Order: sequence, then structure tokens, then C-alpha cells
Amino acid sequence: MRTEEQGENHVRSHLSFRSYLKPEKEGDYQRAWLIVANHFVANFGAIGSTLHKTDDGLWVAYSRWPNKAIRDVCWSTDGTVSAKFPIEIEQAIAEIKTCLDKSQEFPEIAMEIVDEVGE
Repeated sequence: MRTEEQGENHVRSHLSFRSYLKPEKEGDYQRAWLIVANHFVANFGAIGSTLHKTDDGLWVAYSRWPNKAIRDVCWSTDGTVSAKFPIEIEQAIAEIKTCLDKSQEFPEIAMEIVDEVGE
């Protein structure tokens, strides 16, 4: 259980995007995801991001934020981009969208940590 001495700095918000990709666009997706994830860490206070690919080809991008308010500066609750970004970041976000298999869409999953063991 979370203790009082852990304080606000340990409360984190997580955002997960799941999608299947067009097979020929996997490399483009990885490159664009890396550009966007690095920008959020360097400029918007994201704690980090991880990209996964499941055995059945589902891609999952998982980002960690100090809190929901900071996350919402970049991503609104409906999954749209909230902040104004440099052109190269807007282009990378647009590229990510071209990689998605629109026939198999999933909603984003926003999560708040309620308990954890380890870091």
C-alpha cells in the first residue's frame, strides 16, 4: 500500500494506446513513436514510455506521467492532441496515424496507480 511519506511524487498516471498496424508501416510507426516519446520526456515531463508488440501483432504504447494534469497538457481525455507542438512532432504524430489499421481500433486506456510494489 502507498504510504503518506511517499507523497505526490509517486502518484503516476499511465496512458496506454493499443493498435494493430499496417504490416508495411511497422518501422515507420516505431520511428515516429520514438520521436514523440522522446519529445514528451524532454519537454513535457513524461517519466517514460515503452513500446510493445504482442505475439498476435498488437502494438501497445505505454507512457508514464507524474500526474493526469501534466499528461492532459499533451493528450486530452478523448485521445486527441491538446498541446501545440513543433512541426516535426506534429509530423511524427500524423505519421503514427497513417500506420494504424483503422479496421481494428481500440480506445486508449488511461490509468491512475492505486498501489504498487517496487519501482
